Amino acid sequence: MHASFPPIGGSHAGIGGENSFWPSFTDVMMVITLIFLMATSLLVVRNWQLVAELQESVAAERLAAEMIQSTTQENITLEERLANAEQANSILRLRLMKRDEDLAAAEAGIRERDASIATLELGNQDLRQSLERTRTQLETANLEIDAMTAQSQELSRQLADLRQQLAQQQLAGEQTRERLATAQAQIARLAASTESQQQSIEQLTEEKAELARERSLLRDEIEDYNQQLLALKGEYETVKSKYEELIKPARTARGKYIAEVYYVKGEDGNIIRYREPGGEFSRLGLAEVERRLGRLKQEKGKDLYVKIIIPQDSGLTYNEAWNFMRNLLVKYDYYYQE
Repeated sequence: MHASFPPIGGSHAGIGGENSFWPSFTDVMMVITLIFLMATSLLVVRNWQLVAELQESVAAERLAAEMIQSTTQENITLEERLANAEQANSILRLRLMKRDEDLAAAEAGIRERDASIATLELGNQDLRQSLERTRTQLETANLEIDAMTAQSQELSRQLADLRQQLAQQQLAGEQTRERLATAQAQIARLAASTESQQQSIEQLTEEKAELARERSLLRDEIEDYNQQLLALKGEYETVKSKYEELIKPARTARGKYIAEVYYVKGEDGNIIRYREPGGEFSRLGLAEVERRLGRLKQEKGKDLYVKIIIPQDSGLTYNEAWNFMRNLLVKYDYYYQE
C-alpha cells in the first residue's frame, strides 16, 4: 500500500539548479558588445579608406596636370597658355567641388551612422533592462517552485504518516478519511499552482526568442549600411573616369578659334557671359549663346575651341557646373566632334 503513492514534485528537481539552460547576463552582454564593436570598427575603416582614395586621386590629378603643363608650355603661344590654364582651372574647380560634395556626403553618412549607433545603444539598454527583469522573474519562479517542492515533500511525509495511522487504527476510519480528503485538496491546489508556474516559464522562453530576433535585425541594418558605402565608392569611380576623359592631353587651343563662355550664379539667377576673339564679354541667355556657337561650328568646323570658365566663387553645385560644361563641349567643341 505504501508503494502505490508516487512522490510529488519530483519532475521539477532540475529547475533553477547549476545545470540550467538559461544563458547568464554576462554572456548576453558580451555578445551584444562584440557585435557593436565589430560594426563600429568596420565603418571607421571603410570611411578612412574612402578619404585616402580621394586624397590619392587629387594628388594624381595634380601631378598629371603639372606634367601636361610642362610638356606643352614650350610649344604654345601666350594666348594658348592662358586659354589652357583657365580651362584647367575650371576643371580643377570642378574636381574640388566634387571632392567637397563627396566629403559632405561622407560626413552626412557618418552622422547618420552615429545616430543609428545611438539608437542601437538605447535599444541595447532596453534589452538589458528587459533581460534583467526576466532574470529576476525567473529567479522568483525558481524560489516559488522550490518552496512548493518542499511543501509537496512535507505533504508526502504527512500522507505517509496518515497511511500508517490508517493501518494501525482502522476503527477511526471516518476521522482519517476527513484528514486524507483535506490533504488531497491541498495537493490539488499545489498541482494547479505548479502548472501556472510552468506557463510563466514558457512565456519567458518566448521572450528570449524575441530578443534573438531583434539582434538579427540589428545585424541586417549594419550590412545594409556597408552596402551603401560600397555604392558610394562605385559612383565616385564613375565620376573620376569622366574627369579623366575630359582632360585628355590631345585637346589644345593651339591654332583654334577660341570662343569663351563665363558661367556663374548670381542673386538674380544664372549669369552667362560670352566673348569671341577680339571682342568683349557680353551677357547673354543660354539659347543665344548656343545659337552663336552653332553658327561658329558651321563656319569653323573642327577649328572651334570652346573655353568654359567657371570661377571659384561661382555659387554653382558640382552637378550644375558639370552639366553646363559637358553640354556645350559635346555640342560645339572640335575635340568632341566625330
